Amino acid sequence: MVTAWLATAFFTYHDTSSLIDQVTDEHLQQSAEMMLGLVEHIPPDLIPKVLTAERRPEQRLSYRILTAGAPSGNYPREGDWRAGFSNITNDGEDWRVYRTDDGAAIGVEVAVRQTVREGFAASIAAHILHPVWIAAPLLAVVIWLLVRWGLGPLQRVTAGVRQRSPTDLSPLAPQSAPIEVLPLVEALNALLSRLKLARERDRRFAADAAHELRTPLAAIRAHAQVASSTGDIAECHAAVAEVLTGVDRGTRIVEQLLALARIDHSTTGESAQPIDMVDLVRDTVARMAPQAVARNLDLAFEVEPDVDAIIRGNADLLAGMVRNLVDNALRYIPEGEQVTVRLSRRNDHLLLRVVDSGPGIPLELRERVKDRFFRVNGTAASGSGLGLSIVAAIAEHHGGNLTLGERSGASGLVAEVCLPLSKGGIEGVRTSDPSGSVQSTTGSVGLS
Repeated sequence: MVTAWLATAFFTYHDTSSLIDQVTDEHLQQSAEMMLGLVEHIPPDLIPKVLTAERRPEQRLSYRILTAGAPSGNYPREGDWRAGFSNITNDGEDWRVYRTDDGAAIGVEVAVRQTVREGFAASIAAHILHPVWIAAPLLAVVIWLLVRWGLGPLQRVTAGVRQRSPTDLSPLAPQSAPIEVLPLVEALNALLSRLKLARERDRRFAADAAHELRTPLAAIRAHAQVASSTGDIAECHAAVAEVLTGVDRGTRIVEQLLALARIDHSTTGESAQPIDMVDLVRDTVARMAPQAVARNLDLAFEVEPDVDAIIRGNADLLAGMVRNLVDNALRYIPEGEQVTVRLSRRNDHLLLRVVDSGPGIPLELRERVKDRFFRVNGTAASGSGLGLSIVAAIAEHHGGNLTLGERSGASGLVAEVCLPLSKGGIEGVRTSDPSGSVQSTTGSVGLS
């Protein structure tokens, strides 16, 4: 506001100076013409007696009359005659002069000090600035008090956040925040809620992981003690085999825990690249062929003809998703049954189905099995209860979802992952086998 007032005074001073110069010039011209009109009616010999005036230092206006005789008046006599307006300097002072004549024997000069013209403009500008010296300090105090009062609620919110302990994730009170900051408080509360859920999930996850790892570690210790204390070679070999089984189970649990941790700490766009799911699924299923053959299972891979199977994502995570789906099917079905992996398209999404002919999962437990460390009671196969939760997390990470259903007209489980397709595909990448055929025999793997 002070700057605005100073700028206003500056421009007003210049505008006023221009206006005063114009008015003063008109006044000089009118005075000179009026004086010339008066002098023309006075006899020449009386002019010096009538118009002679004593010159005083404080005098603002001066004049001079030139006749055929000697000049008169109190105007300085230096300078050459020139009709119209001009600026001259006399005795160190600047004057604004207007000269006129009757075209014969009489000439009139009227002048005003330049300091008078400049003083008018400066006086007006000073009067404009007078309110600044009073209003500026008053306004500064009022604005400071108003801002302090207006930001008081925000300062209270800030103090409340600053005084919180790292473990206090309770929401902020929105009533204490001004309406302008309310969206920020709501966003902070949403963040605190997510942090609270994440902390609770990590705490529960750590507790469950410790519990799950305690069982194989205890079994390994027990069998190791048996192997070290027995003198029977056969019993020692059996105990060592159980130790290796426990190590394998613990290793699998650790791998799945690391996979979950990687999903939790990765972002949606991290390492995202176009991936041909046909090649990825075919390679993953081929790597799991020995597991199927070992249990005398029929593992087949089917591809819908001319399917567009290009998605954007993380190849390692997607391979882990397929591996967990197939492993879950191979583990929980009896020997001699069948597992089929199918790729097809629905609108703008790719469908990955893993269909098995096992006992399936009861309807009321199909959502529960997606929880970490949850296992269906009565399951004889070994496992940690992390496989389907990993699949669901990876699918969600790629913008998809996992649904569990049952085979129509027969027992078994249908695990379906729906993933959004990459728009535009990839030029030069083969997305499917033209034949679309299936090759599978009992105790073997069919890939096409």
